[in-house]
Formats: sequence, structure tokens, C-alpha cells
Amino acid sequence: MRDYSAMECPFNSSKTPAYYGSYLAVDKLLGLQSPLSLVEGKLHAHDEMLFIIVHQTYELWFKQILHELNACCEVLQQPSADDNGPDMNVVVHRLKRIVEIWKLLNHQVDVLETMTPLDFLDFRS
Repeated sequence: MRDYSAMECPFNSSKTPAYYGSYLAVDKLLGLQSPLSLVEGKLHAHDEMLFIIVHQTYELWFKQILHELNACCEVLQQPSADDNGPDMNVVVHRLKRIVEIWKLLNHQVDVLETMTPLDFLDFRS
């Protein structure tokens, strides 16, 4: 059970509040898609945006998988790591998270497959 007696009231905190948009750098993130077919403000290959977003999303999930694997390695490298201890529960939890991410990545292919080969050639040729 958590001890909440030492917790500071969030309304009295001297820390600057974190807001969704700035914390996640949403403006920066949404500005990272730069289709090559975009000429004079007009996107000439509509599905290029889909291609970029799907692949950028893959890269973000790969980054999370590496983050989880590195955390697992850190736990397993500790001399105190025990097959039946709480540390192993943390590792199992993180590995299960990785499995769920892989499932999501497999389903993401379905979205990409809505683009036809001709749509792909619009911006790759």
C-alpha cells in the first residue's frame, strides 16, 4: 500500500505545470511530415502523407521496444536478480508490453495496405 502522507498537494506545487501539447511537443511532432510531392502548398501524391505517418509511427514504437528491452537488461544484470523475485515480475511485465506493441505493429500494416501500388508510385517514381 502506498504512503500518501508525504505527497505534496499538486495545487500547491512550485513546479511549472506540464500541459499536454507542450509536454508531448505536439506542434513539433505534427510538423515532422514533409512529403516530397508537396509543391507550392499542394500535396500531389495524397497517400504520401499516409506512408510517412505509418513509418514514423513504426519508428516511435521501435524506440519504445528498445527502451523496454534496455530496462529489462538493466534488471537482469543486477546481481540481486532472482528468478522468483519482484525484479523478474518487472521484466515479465515489460516483455508482455513488447508483445502488445508487436501486435499493434502487425495491425498497422492493415492501414498501410489501404494504399495501392499505384498510389505508392505517385510519390516514389
